[in-house]
Amino acid sequence: MANYKLALAALLMIFLFSALAIYSISFVLPKFIAKFGDFASFAIPLSWIGGAIGGLLMGIFGDTKGKRLSLLISILLFVFPIIGNIIVNNIVIFYVIWFLIGYGVNAVNGISYVYAAELSPLNIRGLIGSIMQGLYFLGAIMGLLISFATRESLFLYYMIIFVLSIISIPLWFLIPESKWRAKFSFRISRDMIKVTIFGSLFSIGAFLLLVPLVSLSFTLFSILRVNVYAIILAGFIIGMIGFTVAGSISDRIGRKTASYVFAGISVLASLLFFFGVNYTYLILSSFILLMLGSSFFAYFGIWMSEVYPINFKATGTNVTLFLGRLLGGGFGVTLVLLLPLGLERDLSLTALISSIIVLLSATQLPETVKTK
Repeated sequence: MANYKLALAALLMIFLFSALAIYSISFVLPKFIAKFGDFASFAIPLSWIGGAIGGLLMGIFGDTKGKRLSLLISILLFVFPIIGNIIVNNIVIFYVIWFLIGYGVNAVNGISYVYAAELSPLNIRGLIGSIMQGLYFLGAIMGLLISFATRESLFLYYMIIFVLSIISIPLWFLIPESKWRAKFSFRISRDMIKVTIFGSLFSIGAFLLLVPLVSLSFTLFSILRVNVYAIILAGFIIGMIGFTVAGSISDRIGRKTASYVFAGISVLASLLFFFGVNYTYLILSSFILLMLGSSFFAYFGIWMSEVYPINFKATGTNVTLFLGRLLGGGFGVTLVLLLPLGLERDLSLTALISSIIVLLSATQLPETVKTK
């Protein structure tokens, strides 16, 4: 059991470094815009498009050739392109770098959910999965703090992130080959097709809520002339705590019921946001509540890994995440910016629609936790 605990710890650390990598651009984007012009911002949606493709392809590779090898390739694909941010002078190469980082990061994430489900004891599986997902917030906090400490030097910023991320390679040696192996097949039952459809809708709603909210929060709070770093840091900390609590709650009351609770919080927070746009304190309060409400996404990867059969676990989990990454991550920010109501109402309306999508899709997903 000790070896599994060590493997799980290594997996969580790799996940953390991948989260740091994918969010790192958010805190230095103005420097890249100054270097390449406004088109530099398209690197963010490109990273999520790369993530959608990478998660799906490496999930299939993991189910056919082995999850451990798939994990290693995914690690290499996000770690080494990071260093390119220091020397890149061509915007096309810049786009390629972030496509590869997104490809590798989201492939790591998708495989990690399956590993976490396998390595975790049944009674705390949701907790472990939500701690893992909550590391996205910790990775963002690390990026925020490193950018604050090195704000005069893009070279130092990405050198620190590269040195931390490359630790993922020796950590990989602590992770065993998955025992969840069977003959791979694309043939799945009608019930699994239903899971894939509504799991994909759940994923779309989750990404469409979180990615624009996190990506545009710096811009929003700058417009409001509040302490940007303090508010975002507080939101990320609440989100990280909320994700951890959500997993434990889902282990006790079930994945579906927990989803109703947190999606309900998100709906209420979105309404508060929409009708309180003229009051700064209501916008700040609703932002914090949305970070908490988004905890319905905390255990989603684990939930899908529990549902799909052994020979389709990595593929199935990543199929449900594919459209979320593509639409919510790849085009979510653009969709918000195309709305005509002003940034505050655009964000709040998107959050409301996303939360309702999650709430409704959760009703059609199977429960995997036996509650007393």
